[in-house]
Amino acid sequence: LAALLAVGCGSVIAGTVKPAPNLKPRPLTGSTIRQVPLDDVALSRMLGQPFVGRMPPEFGGPDKLYNQMPPAPCLGVTAMRQKSVYASADVKDVALESWWNNGDPAQVISVMEGVVALPTAAQAEALFAKFSEQWQRCNGTTTTEQNGPISTTNAISDVRVTGASKTIVAATNTATSVLPNMPPLRPTPEARAIGVRLNCLVEVEVVFFGDRRSSDPGSADPDTSGVDIAHAMMDKVSALS
Repeated sequence: LAALLAVGCGSVIAGTVKPAPNLKPRPLTGSTIRQVPLDDVALSRMLGQPFVGRMPPEFGGPDKLYNQMPPAPCLGVTAMRQKSVYASADVKDVALESWWNNGDPAQVISVMEGVVALPTAAQAEALFAKFSEQWQRCNGTTTTEQNGPISTTNAISDVRVTGASKTIVAATNTATSVLPNMPPLRPTPEARAIGVRLNCLVEVEVVFFGDRRSSDPGSADPDTSGVDIAHAMMDKVSALS
């Protein structure tokens, strides 16, 4: 036992085995990435309002990427987990969780969290650098998406690279939808963020009510909440590695 501890561990203090300091973090693979998204309890504590499951969590390979919209230069900012956005990457595992406002007045309509695992940290970092450049080029642009009879105009603003090591790119997307023979709906702010940690990219979308009031329950902020959730997910990647 002593020999095994000497080989595999750095020290034993008060019965606790501590990893050797030279052990490198392992890439996350398989279903482990399902533990990265925050649950409803954590989100409720972070954003100051309750959430309910929007749909069952999803997990799988590249087939779990969405193929709902045609490729476009700024699609990665306005829509999450699009297959065309990740087309150049060797995607191995994908997880998604989404949460919905429980029906009471609040600041946030929904939260969507995604995790995309690549084979190595180097590949994930290279893809993040590509996304960061793309997002910054989209700053100040307006795009239009057609989804059946609904036309949505997306105004992209406040693109910035943030985080202690500049490992998160964030943006605000203000979406205004129009249905046939109806006036435009209220503009809806969406906080978007993508972060990289080890071999994983994490994606976040926080959609705010367009008619929310400062007196409505909740502490979410379009400028910070997407980044805060991405940070928390990245910390979970580190803890699981």
